[in-house]
Amino acid sequence: MTTQLLSARRQRYALPLRRAPRSTLSGASVPNIVDIFVGLVSRLNAVAIQAHRTAALRSGCADIRAYARHMGESHVWMNEALLTALEKAGSSLTPDYLPSPEQQDEIDALQLSEAGHFDIDYIQFQNRLYLDMLSLCERFLRTRTPMANLNIYALTLCDYLKYHLSQFAPTLSTARASAA
Repeated sequence: MTTQLLSARRQRYALPLRRAPRSTLSGASVPNIVDIFVGLVSRLNAVAIQAHRTAALRSGCADIRAYARHMGESHVWMNEALLTALEKAGSSLTPDYLPSPEQQDEIDALQLSEAGHFDIDYIQFQNRLYLDMLSLCERFLRTRTPMANLNIYALTLCDYLKYHLSQFAPTLSTARASAA
């Protein structure tokens, strides 16, 4: 196949770019900010769980499969920590664990990713997702809500996401260079 045909084929099957979360936190009242944050972060955690479980099954690399299993379990734990934070704050909010239709389309695209590109597609998907989650947590923290337990949850999640984003930054550069 020619290079032009390969690049056209790759674009056709490329993963969609993640969209930024639609809801804004800045102009809402405190109860609405908390409700929006809890809904968005729990959905993003659900997306992460599905993506990591997909990678645990589909990756061709044993290290990535082990990493994905661990990360899937970690996001289950993060959802449990969110429930605990809400409970301790006396909130009656219930997290939403179902991905939106757009998010489900993105998960489906990852699941249909070509085997030869899956590992890179998975890491890129994870990094885009983590950047969305990090942005959401940072925006939530800037609103300075009076719910200390939820603020601690958001801070913990920020640290967790930053660590895992930095973990794969060198890997992606190397993978892109070797693919070229």
